[in-house]
Amino acid sequence: MRTANMTRLLMTALLLGLWTGPAAAEETPPAAPPAAEPPTADDPPTAGDLFTKGRDALFQGHYDEAITLLNQAVAADPSKTSYRLHLARAYRYAGNNAEAARHLEEILKTAPDHIEAGQAVAEIFSADKKWKDVVRVLEPLLKYRHDYPTYHMLAQAHYLLGDPDQARKSYEEAIKLNPASAADHYALGNIYLAGNFFALAADSYQTALRLGLDSPVLRYKLGSAYFNLRNYFGLITVQTIKAGKAGEINGSWYLIEPVPGRKDVFHCAPEASAAYQIARALADGIEDRPDIHVLQATIYLNARRYAQAYEMFAKIGPSVAKEDRALFHYYFAEAAFGTGQFDRYLELLREAIKLDPAAYQATLVDAYLQVADQHNQNGELEKYIEFLELAVAESPQAASLHLKLGYAYEEAQQRAKAIAQWRMVLDLEPDHPERMKLLNLLEKYGG
Repeated sequence: MRTANMTRLLMTALLLGLWTGPAAAEETPPAAPPAAEPPTADDPPTAGDLFTKGRDALFQGHYDEAITLLNQAVAADPSKTSYRLHLARAYRYAGNNAEAARHLEEILKTAPDHIEAGQAVAEIFSADKKWKDVVRVLEPLLKYRHDYPTYHMLAQAHYLLGDPDQARKSYEEAIKLNPASAADHYALGNIYLAGNFFALAADSYQTALRLGLDSPVLRYKLGSAYFNLRNYFGLITVQTIKAGKAGEINGSWYLIEPVPGRKDVFHCAPEASAAYQIARALADGIEDRPDIHVLQATIYLNARRYAQAYEMFAKIGPSVAKEDRALFHYYFAEAAFGTGQFDRYLELLREAIKLDPAAYQATLVDAYLQVADQHNQNGELEKYIEFLELAVAESPQAASLHLKLGYAYEEAQQRAKAIAQWRMVLDLEPDHPERMKLLNLLEKYGG
């Protein structure tokens, strides 16, 4: 009975979990994972840590420290172009352009579309005047992005490499992207001027002025563009200028000459004229060179203000450089002709021929004819014949000259000489358009 009771109590205890028995194994809860140990000072920094520290040192101005840290970051993770870009910046700020360029070109090898790296290395090459390298680096970038800095640097490089056509195209694209760049408009104007695109040059220079770029040289070049466009004095107006003086700049006017009989009243040229811009360049202190004075005198010459032109040429003659003296004497001669100084005209022209016969010898025949015609208009038949004879002597194969001289001899009643000249015409040109007329004259005068 006691045994049965003990058995029931044991079963009840087991069911209620109150007994495990002396031999039951203790259940152990699962072990928790060990806690991560905090990093210690002996652990190496990661590439990211090195980059962060190096970047901070860079922008704090500690370039040597930045170079050390960023070199370590690049070595730890060479695939990060941002690490190498900052390293290149550190070298550049530290004055080591060679190392900066090397790292930037490394970036382009793995990332040829990296615009920032390409432009940065191009800036280094530009500073070192390595224009071929500028073109080599930048031209491939145009496949990925068209932006102003790329075109601007390309334009400068092409120009200095002696390729004005490519420079022009690049400057035109640069201006489309940055129309407010006065310097680019000026540079483009120089290319247009050198290429004889005078209207485009004038537009570019005017834009540069409007954007705030101004200098005596710019004014001189704008004046040269206007001159080649035959815009010598522009639209001349009459203005009242108190205490004005001919040849001066007064505000937006160039005072050409006083109006006769009217006090303080002048004929004036506007800013959009060669005369104004050349005078402005001189007034603003351009280097005192003979060529700008020659251009100013030539403006008056081409505008047929011969007396003023002659005075200007006479003043600047002694200062003209040797290599420019032939052209100078040719222009000076034209001014003398315009003032009616025919002997002086031929004297100056012969001086130009002596200095440069290849360029000016052929002008002598026309010069004799011009002087002859002037004497003819003045009723000076003997002088007319004299200069026609000089023209014939200079160009004896010209039938037209013999014909003209023959008629002059006829007018002077020198028929034998006239007949000789007409025969020469027919000898030189048997089918001359005036053949029948000349045959009739020969018959008339018994020739």
